[in-house]
Amino acid sequence: MRRFDFMLPQVVIDLSKALSKIHISFDGWTTKGGKRGFLGVVAHYVNSAGDLIDLPIALPQLTGAHTGEKMAEVVSKTLQQFGINSRTIGYFMLDNATNNDTAVLSIAQQMGLIAAHRRLRCGAHTLNLVGQALLWGSNNNAYDNDRSELAVKSELLRNWRENGPLSVLLSVINYIRTPQQLELFEKFQRIANAELLADQREVLAPVKPVVTRWNSYCSAFERAVKLQPAVNAYAHHHICRVRDEDTYAISRGNKLPEAADWMRSGGLTAADWAVVTEYIDVLKPLKSATKRLEGRGKDTEGRVGGGLYGAIAEVIPVFEYILTFYEQRVEAYKAVDYNAHDEAPKDHLAINLRAAWAKASDYYNKLNLSPAYYAATLLHPRYKTYCELWAEYNTSLRAVRRPRVVSNEIDDAIDALTDPDSAVAANDGYIDDYAAVHPIKYWVGLRDRYPSLAQMAIDVLSIPASSCECERMFSELGDLLEPRRRQISPQLLAAIQCVRRWHRAGFNQGDDSAAMGTITDADIDAIYQLCDWDHENENEYLV
Repeated sequence: MRRFDFMLPQVVIDLSKALSKIHISFDGWTTKGGKRGFLGVVAHYVNSAGDLIDLPIALPQLTGAHTGEKMAEVVSKTLQQFGINSRTIGYFMLDNATNNDTAVLSIAQQMGLIAAHRRLRCGAHTLNLVGQALLWGSNNNAYDNDRSELAVKSELLRNWRENGPLSVLLSVINYIRTPQQLELFEKFQRIANAELLADQREVLAPVKPVVTRWNSYCSAFERAVKLQPAVNAYAHHHICRVRDEDTYAISRGNKLPEAADWMRSGGLTAADWAVVTEYIDVLKPLKSATKRLEGRGKDTEGRVGGGLYGAIAEVIPVFEYILTFYEQRVEAYKAVDYNAHDEAPKDHLAINLRAAWAKASDYYNKLNLSPAYYAATLLHPRYKTYCELWAEYNTSLRAVRRPRVVSNEIDDAIDALTDPDSAVAANDGYIDDYAAVHPIKYWVGLRDRYPSLAQMAIDVLSIPASSCECERMFSELGDLLEPRRRQISPQLLAAIQCVRRWHRAGFNQGDDSAAMGTITDADIDAIYQLCDWDHENENEYLV
């Protein structure tokens, strides 16, 4: 706690010297036992050196219902503690929960801001909702049928989702949840790997999908396809076991033993695996797009991306790519006559694609509520719209074009919106090879020449495209919440997490004598109630 108190003023000073507005993301998190809730608060800004900073600043306990009003109260206190006011506050990057709408509205009213302009939606969270719509969504407009047939088609799709290949595969994966079942599955992997080269005989665990974990269904399907022989053998083992048990029960006149539905099915056929592969194909763009939006300066492969990846300037191009991709896939199904013969492809994918497109389109239209998205895209030096506008007033010769490095589809598609190979004379104030220059560094360099425009650019280009930094903060709490540390108070937990992130960001921890100061243990305990520990529900922090 002393270390926290020593470093806190440094963080406040750094925020006060920020070159940009200070943008905030926050999200709620509940311990496994559901007994305690926390609100992670992260500040995003450009520091005095012109560096983009994503810094967790608080992890206050959130008591009671997680209403928007309650979260607004907690966030407002945090903003006051760190000296963030109506003049320095920027935008709020949050997920799509309605209580976040209420929270921003309350904070905006206190600060005299327009809530709709300042409330931005986490791009990665939105893409996850699009993926859920693709797999499980309901949208009457997605059916390409007469209204009289709507109820029938809806029921058919519901049955397909409950009993189709995706459901069977997920049921098989989720059954592998005990050490015994995992050991059995690994045994079938080793058998399947016997014919492979020694360095290719990797034994992997199945990926368990979680609705709230971004892209987990796509990852689960990809891992299952990679382990297809082992999955088939594992499923066949249980199907044969249950069949023998059923035969014995019938012969004895007994009730059939309990078993999962898939164990009394035919397993997964080659056609079923083809369906799984089809869904991977339409989920992968969402996975790539999510990685691009949460990269924060890195590309989808982890390479430095010149400030393009993870910036709010990415949101519009990414959604344009997703909408175009699904439009093209839906268009390809329009010529299919699903009643022509029994072998005709089922229309479940076309229906689900239209539902996903509708969800993406709905959120894309909400971008109009805040001008920040369009301003950031326009002011990013790499985007073609900006370059073409500049080209109308400049006739300088273009530099020799360099060969483009092909990465993946989304990178290639979005790169088509940029012109990374153009350059103009340096004496015109435009930086040569601006593709290699971070956009914030670029505009920091132009502050003296274009003070107002540069300030606007620095403000909007420092906004993250997602609120994933909150998720990263929560994921780091695991080692703090092991059973041996289960008695950590909320105040001490928050202090430890903040101190290690502040230290990682370069803030000075000071020597022991400076950090310790003159405050006594009794003072620390009186302020933070460190000894007011709860000994009940010892496993509540296990995550």
